[in-house]
Amino acid sequence: MSGERITYEVTLEPDPAILREFETWLEYHVDDVIALPGFTGATIHKGENPETGAALRIVRYELENQAALERYLREDAPRMRAEGTSRFGDRFRASRRIVHEGRDAALTDARPCPNCDQLLWGQYCANCGQRARTRMITLWELLKDAGDLIASLDSRLWRTLGLLLFRPGRLTVDYLEGKRARYVPPFRLFIAASIVFFFVASLLADFSIGDAVVIDGDTPQQETAEPGPPDVDVTVAGAQFDEMCNVNYEGVPPWFEELVPPERAREICERITLDRGRSFMRAVLSNIPAMMFLFLPVMALVMKLAYPLSGRYYAEHLLFLVHYHSFFYLFSLLLILLEQGGARLAPGVLPTGLINTAAFIYLMVYLFRALRRVYGQGFWLTLFKYVLMGLSYLLALVTTFVGLLLYTAVTL
Repeated sequence: MSGERITYEVTLEPDPAILREFETWLEYHVDDVIALPGFTGATIHKGENPETGAALRIVRYELENQAALERYLREDAPRMRAEGTSRFGDRFRASRRIVHEGRDAALTDARPCPNCDQLLWGQYCANCGQRARTRMITLWELLKDAGDLIASLDSRLWRTLGLLLFRPGRLTVDYLEGKRARYVPPFRLFIAASIVFFFVASLLADFSIGDAVVIDGDTPQQETAEPGPPDVDVTVAGAQFDEMCNVNYEGVPPWFEELVPPERAREICERITLDRGRSFMRAVLSNIPAMMFLFLPVMALVMKLAYPLSGRYYAEHLLFLVHYHSFFYLFSLLLILLEQGGARLAPGVLPTGLINTAAFIYLMVYLFRALRRVYGQGFWLTLFKYVLMGLSYLLALVTTFVGLLLYTAVTL
């Protein structure tokens, strides 16, 4: 056995606070080790402790034979281990084992996977995960697979929602540390949350320009100061619309007049005022999700500029915004459902104003705590960047929303 190639496996569990620094050091450490005599290569794998959920880094060194490993353990291992101890102290744990060559005893003859054509050496394909058995399964197995899928989805969904709603920044930190399989993927979560939120909002709200906001056909939430008579004079209304749509381009930049000529502007205005803007506002609501796909990358760039020394990539800032806006959609959805349910079950009893104030405070505090957890900076520095990014966010949002209004009006 002394002549066979062997694998020397080292499992490392660093403290979460030093994970990024530890990973950077580990890359250089592994390069130093495989440069020693007898080593033929190494791979670094990410994993997690099934009991604690802590991040693991598993290094598998390939050596020529047992003699090469014994020489390393005798001559070089104490020095290489001391480098990590002197740098990180007791902030990481390490365990080691030797793995010899072997084969899977379940299948003695390799055959291609019927799904991806990779060679099978066990009950499941290592490439695509499909089971090796090709016999037609029973109805019970079909139902069992469906039940397992639903249970798995539910567990990931509820685990994701729990962290997203009540643990600011924790979901982002876990994702950046490699704990991803247990949660719903971020962009899938964002898309689903935005679709559900805007779908419910479109069902419950019917907006109109110059009129009260009507919720689901009920009594208007806000009445005009002087309600008009039930019978409206069409001639008077038409005259008001004509006066409203009397376009004046004085002081308007020439490029805008070329883009939207006065005749086109008047046509747009008449189309919007025809039903008091209901169709226009519904179109605006349906275009907001697309606007956010343009808005978030811009804000991710702002965050990249606000944290120049954080060592985080642009995509990591975008991930933070995706998680926060997913939280915003879901939290706002719960707030709308609470208010609507309270208005129907106990009209006038639910303290709507107090609930909205508390919700606004929670949104602001949530964002601040998420920034501190993800970026790990002090209170006052985070507060300064919080205010700075808040102003940038407001400016970018207003600019993007004005562009959305113009786009919707022109394409209505």
